[in-house]
Amino acid sequence: MTQWYLYSEGGEPLGHAYRSGEGAVPSVGARLDDNCARWKSASVVEFSELRATCSMRRFRVVVRAMES
Repeated sequence: MTQWYLYSEGGEPLGHAYRSGEGAVPSVGARLDDNCARWKSASVVEFSELRATCSMRRFRVVVRAMES
């Protein structure tokens, strides 16, 4: 299980998401189809891994809304 801290391209915090399985580690271009109040669909623009806490990998993930 990993935790993604989501940000807009302008640096605005957009919340977080938990991921597991094959999609646990972000990749540029990956599509998010989560039920988020801000978008229906978004794609990963960039990401960086943060220090793990409690044995959970964490990522800072910048997304671009594709459908609002």
